Amino acid sequence: MKVLQKRKPSRLPSLRQVYLRTTMMVVVVSVVLLAIFIGALGMKKLTAFTQLNLQLLARSTAVTIEAAVYFDDKDIVTEQLEQLLRDADVFKARITLSGGANYLDWQDSAEQAPTGPGYYFIHWLLSPESSPILMQQQEIAVITLWPKGERIALYMLHGFIGLLLCLVLTLILLLWGTRHLHHIMSQPLLELASVSSMVRSKRDFSHRISRSGIAEIDQLRIDFNALLDELSQWQSNVEAAHTELQQHAYFDALTGVRNRNFFEQSLHRAIERALRQSGELAILYIDGDGFKAVNDTYGHAAGDEVLKALASRIQQQLRTTDLIARLGGDEFCVLIDGPESDVALQHLCQKIIAQVSQPIILSNQETVQVSISIGVACYPQHGDSAEALMQAADAAMYQVKGSGRNGYRLPLA
Repeated sequence: MKVLQKRKPSRLPSLRQVYLRTTMMVVVVSVVLLAIFIGALGMKKLTAFTQLNLQLLARSTAVTIEAAVYFDDKDIVTEQLEQLLRDADVFKARITLSGGANYLDWQDSAEQAPTGPGYYFIHWLLSPESSPILMQQQEIAVITLWPKGERIALYMLHGFIGLLLCLVLTLILLLWGTRHLHHIMSQPLLELASVSSMVRSKRDFSHRISRSGIAEIDQLRIDFNALLDELSQWQSNVEAAHTELQQHAYFDALTGVRNRNFFEQSLHRAIERALRQSGELAILYIDGDGFKAVNDTYGHAAGDEVLKALASRIQQQLRTTDLIARLGGDEFCVLIDGPESDVALQHLCQKIIAQVSQPIILSNQETVQVSISIGVACYPQHGDSAEALMQAADAAMYQVKGSGRNGYRLPLA
């Protein structure tokens, strides 16, 4: 007769094992989800940052090469692209004319065209950026840049490796005590989230992550703080570039004096101020006499030198409160806010004409002598608006040209 053996009860897990197993599962799932979320968010932000950098590079490249494209100098265009894009994260650039024709293709000679799964992944993340090439507010071409994506790929790789190391370290430390590990890891992560939220919501890059007791998390702190430093510097550079672009919008690129846009705004403001204060102002409409002959005889480069000399000589005769602007070609306009008298205006015109009539020595040692015609209009005698004053001064200037040039005239009140 067989004796039935009692089945030993299965060994139940201890409370420590249940606690560790449950905590480990919760922590593993939480860390994995957090890693996916942070990785996706970081990838999105990094992709947007890289795309914005590529857009800014396309804009700055378009500004740099606009003159060379306008004058159809492909060698200069290629040289400028090589200087600008050689060390940038760009492997290809294409310039397309406004009519759709392909003007020029550039590719980094030190790099082969990227291929493989990594390239298609980067191509999926990043798209080419285009920027119009403008000359005198007219679009003459479009430049398109294709990113290599090496830097963003390296950043992503480091980020994923860092997250993976943090996950492995978390699992090992759980064996030593989940409570202590939770306390150590939660504080820097909460601080990181808090600083990230401050940076994202208020664009305040002054906050920094404090030192942590874990080397990997502290390295994350160092990298994150370094990233904040770079973002802060990038923001400062963008603001400085914006300020510089605003300045370029109001200055004549050739002569360095103000341009037509700034002059017209200043004239409108001066008229409004004179209307409120019952003040006076005057404008001098200056046009070169026979300037086309200088370009035809000596070339456009010499013509540019003459224009610079004209602007400089006119400005030397003005007060610091007066404004000179180049309207275009060989036309200049001067705004005199609060002229002393008609006699003072006549004396100023005589000084300008005498100074301009002095010989101009070009860089090739050729000597050029030019003259100017000046039309003068005063507010409110000759007009009560910017348009009326400009028309009156322009008409007076053409009267000077019709009577022999090289002089000045005020219109009849």
